[in-house]
Amino acid sequence: NGLWWQEDNGTVKVGLASQVIDELGDITFLETPQVDEAVDKNDQLIDIEGGKAVETFKSPVKGKISRVYSDYQDDPASLSKATDPLLVEIQPA
Repeated sequence: NGLWWQEDNGTVKVGLASQVIDELGDITFLETPQVDEAVDKNDQLIDIEGGKAVETFKSPVKGKISRVYSDYQDDPASLSKATDPLLVEIQPA
């Protein structure tokens, strides 16, 4: 679905695949859940708007958001230059 994820010491790290960044174009908006927010598998997890498209990405697992990499929220355009950027971490339920 455009996201990559990896389990690491009991946490699932979730990021955006570089190929999706190219498809979106210049990224202008990023919305992620807040820390401690509960998510179910296949729930809306991340919304991204770019110059070419708008995409909603779904959670790969059920759990609670344990970390949000807010640098990209503060500067969504920086996603356009990133390689497979890490966006959130989820503590599986």
